[in-house]
Amino acid sequence: MSDQKTVDQKTQTDVESRLDELEAISIEEIGKYRQFRNKPLNVIISIILLLIPVAGVAYVLGIPLKIGLNIYPEQYIGLFLGLILVGIFLCVPATKKSPRHKIAWYDWILAILGLAVGLYIAIYFPEIVLRLGLVTDERFIMSVIAIILIIEAIRRMMGWAMVIIVGVFIAYAFVAPYLPGIFEGNPTSARQLFNYLYLDSSSMLNMLNIASTIGLIFILFGQVLLYFGGGDILNDFALSLFGRFRGGPAKASVIGSGLVGSITGSPVTNVMLTGSVTIPLMKRTGYSSVQAGAIEAVSSTGGQIMPPVMGIAAFIIADTLGIPYVEVAIAAIIPALLFFMCLFFQVDLIAGRDQIKSMSQGALPKFVSVLKSGWMIIPPMLLLIYFLFIKGYTPQMAGLYASAIAIVFLAIQPEILKKFFTILYKTFVDTGKVMLEIGIILAAAGIVVGVTGVTGLGFNIGMILASLAEYGLLVLLIVSSIVSIILGMGMPSVAAYALVAVLVAPTLVQLGVPPLAAHLFVFFFSILSNFTPPVALACFAAAPIAKENPHKIGFRAMQFGIVLYIVPFLFVYAPELLIGVEVDVTRLQQLFTIITAFLACYLVSAGLVGYMFNHLNSLKRIFVALLALALFIPPTLWEWSQWLNIVAFIVAVLFMIVEWISSRREIQAA
Repeated sequence: MSDQKTVDQKTQTDVESRLDELEAISIEEIGKYRQFRNKPLNVIISIILLLIPVAGVAYVLGIPLKIGLNIYPEQYIGLFLGLILVGIFLCVPATKKSPRHKIAWYDWILAILGLAVGLYIAIYFPEIVLRLGLVTDERFIMSVIAIILIIEAIRRMMGWAMVIIVGVFIAYAFVAPYLPGIFEGNPTSARQLFNYLYLDSSSMLNMLNIASTIGLIFILFGQVLLYFGGGDILNDFALSLFGRFRGGPAKASVIGSGLVGSITGSPVTNVMLTGSVTIPLMKRTGYSSVQAGAIEAVSSTGGQIMPPVMGIAAFIIADTLGIPYVEVAIAAIIPALLFFMCLFFQVDLIAGRDQIKSMSQGALPKFVSVLKSGWMIIPPMLLLIYFLFIKGYTPQMAGLYASAIAIVFLAIQPEILKKFFTILYKTFVDTGKVMLEIGIILAAAGIVVGVTGVTGLGFNIGMILASLAEYGLLVLLIVSSIVSIILGMGMPSVAAYALVAVLVAPTLVQLGVPPLAAHLFVFFFSILSNFTPPVALACFAAAPIAKENPHKIGFRAMQFGIVLYIVPFLFVYAPELLIGVEVDVTRLQQLFTIITAFLACYLVSAGLVGYMFNHLNSLKRIFVALLALALFIPPTLWEWSQWLNIVAFIVAVLFMIVEWISSRREIQAA
């Protein structure tokens, strides 16, 4: 009874602070927003942000058609673009010195122009589509204004790095015909280029379509869970399950941050949301500041590859390949489990090596109490899986139904119910705020994709990469992985993936890599930049909480996340790790490949930590690393590699048995 009372008191105390904390997190992640002192201005901004998810929900539900408005998808996308641009120019100052409590006169002008370029598509697209190739003066002017506004908006939201990338691609379109050799591109006039980028459904509008439907609905689902207490419940579940074991807080961080990260879709947000709890707990039980920050950063990043919700990039993969999202999610299950299990193994082995104890029973939330107070998080998550994987609903409909169900179930919490409309309002407004970033990123990515298409740049880069195939597929994969990480530095994963996918993935497919494996390869490496120095955003977010240098956290995070650098290569050479991908192997061979991969992850963890059942000396660590390498080699790679796997598997099991017996004898002797 006392446990239940404690949980209730915690809920009562934290509702207000949760709302403030979530709002602060979103502001810090997305950018430094203006904070208006003028109440009417606050109302105007809130209405604009509110309209973004409201319009999206209405469109997904087919409301326009039900009231007699038979609109093109591009018309809704145009409205979405207009609202995004208005929101950015009114909410985000142009520079650090710009006023923070009022809107500058030029921002009002930019906002009006942003709305105009969006409404132009929304109103006139039925006429435009009939003569898309006809570039009138009016269309040319609107397209130039639109591209300039998008570039300025991306500068405000993401900084100069993304602006430079977009600018380089646009500049390339003009000089491409005059470049030598393989860099020569198709000639195109300014009128044709800007018209294509602005109005063609295969360019910017295609990317915005994903953002304004699937992306928006799943962001809404995540915000519902967070604002209605779902994130806290998942954290408490993880602590109640793993807190009583050695290294409990770290294990809870791996599981809890992974679960919450799959909801937020943002490593930085997730670090600030869950890390404020898990990092101090890890430090308190014996983990160093560097270890605690790195574990949280890696766990939060891993949420993006964890089904059933893998972030917007996964939906882009599905759209690009023309396959159901379910196939992408199912294929990613084993790689995601390998990643999290390797991290979990390292956390556990560090606890064993350094004799890190469990949390005290008094500090742990009781599982039964958490289940009684937080059971309502379970139905929405299960129903989302049911709608996606069993009923086969479209992702946006599955996400929308799950969001509605989550609101119904989570709202029954007494303290949530008291503030229901306030929380619901903040949920929708914050969803609109998050979509400012997502929308403008994908608009910029759409421009890049459009340029590569109209100039033939994608084909040219493919030829360059294909030339590397002379040195073997491995060399091409290494170059592709480095390019993916570099492009992902300082950028959200979805933007990095969109850039690399159009440049690298097609070449991998041409060289025989299964399409899904090729796209997952570049996707996995594009998210690695979140904890790979020098620009490791998740580590920079964890640093102030851990009170440690972000670069130290980043280099330690590379150790914890080492499997994420290996697994993409593994499933390219052994696509049987991707469930659902057609491969020429038996079920038994597939099962053996999966088992050896998990065993290799454990051995890698033991080698890095220097501990298994007891301490490992240098010679044993090298031996364990060699065994892991042998197990990582796909059994179908060479004729004899399967026998290498079998021998390594037997030797590894025998070694583990010997080490376990040795540790038991040492314990008995002590």
